[in-house]
This record gives sequence, C-alpha cells and structure tokens, in this order.
Amino acid sequence: MSDASDPPGPLLASGRAADVFDLGDGTVLRRYRLDGFDCEYEARVMRHVADAGIRVPNVVSADGADIVMERIDGPTMLDDLRGRQWMLFTHARRLARLQARLAAVAAPAWMLAPGTPTEGSSVLHLDLHPMNVLIADTGPVIIDWTNAAGGPPGFDAAISFVEMSAFDVADVEGEAGPGPDVGKLAQRFFTSTFRRARGGELIDAFLVAACDHRLADSGTTPGERVAIAELRKRALARRAG
Repeated sequence: MSDASDPPGPLLASGRAADVFDLGDGTVLRRYRLDGFDCEYEARVMRHVADAGIRVPNVVSADGADIVMERIDGPTMLDDLRGRQWMLFTHARRLARLQARLAAVAAPAWMLAPGTPTEGSSVLHLDLHPMNVLIADTGPVIIDWTNAAGGPPGFDAAISFVEMSAFDVADVEGEAGPGPDVGKLAQRFFTSTFRRARGGELIDAFLVAACDHRLADSGTTPGERVAIAELRKRALARRAG
C-alpha cells in the first residue's frame, strides 16, 4: 500500500470518505480517508454480488484503506440526468429494477449482524442512489459498497427512498443548472416514480426504520436531518391513521 500523501495518479472523484484515482492501466484506486479502515469486507461483498450477476467493477485487490478496481467509463446516473432531463422517469424505473435485482441476491452469513435470520435476508447496498450508479456503454454499474449488509430487502428500498427524498438538490446545482425550484420538482418526480416502480407498500413497511437508520448516521448533513425528520413524522402519521 502506497503512502496516502503520495497520489498514485490523477484524481477522478472525491466523496465524503474516499478519493478515487486513475492508475492509468484500466483500473482505479479508491482510497479511504478514514483511520484504520479496511476494504477487505467491501471487496468481498462486491465479489459476492458479481458472482450473482450484479454488475459492479471487478475487484483487483484490497489492502487496508486501498481498493483497486476496474475503471468504468461513463457518467453517474445523476450527471446523466443533469444533461438529459428527459431520462428522469426511465432512470427512476431503472434504479428500482436494479434494487429489485439486488434484493434477489441472498446474503451469506458473514454479511449478517448477529441474530439476523439467514432465511429471507438479501444483500442490502444501503446507499443506492443516482450518484452510486454509473451509466456505462454496457449498462448500469453499481458502485460504493462500503455500507452493504444483509437483511430484509424492503429496508434497502426504503433507505434509497429516504436518501433521495432528503437529498439537497442545491448541493449539485451550478450556475448553469436548472435552478433549485426545477431541481426540487424533478426530485419529487424521480422519488415518486421510484416508489411506484419498487412498490409503495414495501417501502412504507420499512420507512420509519430507514429514517432512523439515516438519522443515526454521522455522515447525514444537517439539512438532510431536517428533511428526514419531516419524512419520518409523515410516515408515523400515516401509520397512526
């Protein structure tokens, strides 16, 4: 593993917890900035779902905070939507299909928390949204498996719905963007289409638990917390009614 202070190649992307570098040989290095982080679990999850037919980058190696993977060329689903707004409904339904396909992959025992029944448990991505899907020439590719776990498949769908509902569109709207009002309207259309395509009853059954999960995440921003708290309040009101 190379020194984290020595970039191994051009920086391609930078997220909340990791940076992605181009290694120049058809692979990329995803390097986490978290002290003591170990990528071996993430690599194992990716290999498991790949064996089940889920399209993910091929894992070359994992060593501590570094994971080397196949480079996938293509925009994220979110970037594609910014350039091709007419794809909104198509991508929302596509994301629902991807989540449903993942829900059909059984979670092995090593992915389950203690006490979680193996029977009926699926692989959960737990961060599946338009920024974690690349639109490659060969089709969509799911990335960023850091949070993956095993559990009831409806929980993963509810997590996606909560994340997309609470996402602050102002974070990605530049001066040349459509503007916050248009962005928020598109966001509502996208999330409602995803909900219908994946199943409203399935999502509603886990919605409060998904809200609690996101509120317990230290990476959730203050603005997201406000939106999630309101979503949770409405979910509880519907349940009581």
